[in-house]
Amino acid sequence: MGRVIKYEGGAMDTATTEKLKAFVRGEMTWSEVEGMTFAEAKAIAQVGCDLAAAGRYEEARILFEGLVEGNPKDSASRAALGTVYQKLGRLEEAIAEYSAALERDPSNPVALVNRGELYLRQGNRQGFTDIANASEADPNGETSAGRRAKALVKAIALVAAEKMKAEQAQARA
Repeated sequence: MGRVIKYEGGAMDTATTEKLKAFVRGEMTWSEVEGMTFAEAKAIAQVGCDLAAAGRYEEARILFEGLVEGNPKDSASRAALGTVYQKLGRLEEAIAEYSAALERDPSNPVALVNRGELYLRQGNRQGFTDIANASEADPNGETSAGRRAKALVKAIALVAAEKMKAEQAQARA
């Protein structure tokens, strides 16, 4: 992958100068300035996922932080970074990354189910909505996040049913 920004003395070419100006104006991401392709970003993300799956969260964090820094619009990388932060116990940062992912892609099942779970642990009722939305975003359970969302919906429903039964039994007694 050739990089756009190479300084070898002398004047910078016009195309590079225009890309840098577009970056400064917020019209391009750094990944776009550098010419990173989707395939290259996907390959780096896969390495990050493999590292996380192996429990090497700090290394995965570094890769995903780099991807997010290069392209803050990338919902999948933001959700993956949130997952790594969650595994590292950096829960507020995880929620922030999941929320940023959802600003770009409101139906990202990874961000929805993980943020939903964290919100529920905090006692925040928005967690129910996030988990329901994650289940709707992947209705056939094609992703692990979608399957997890469905399992959480079932578990929540079972707990609610048991609570109702217990309350009814108390009311009769």
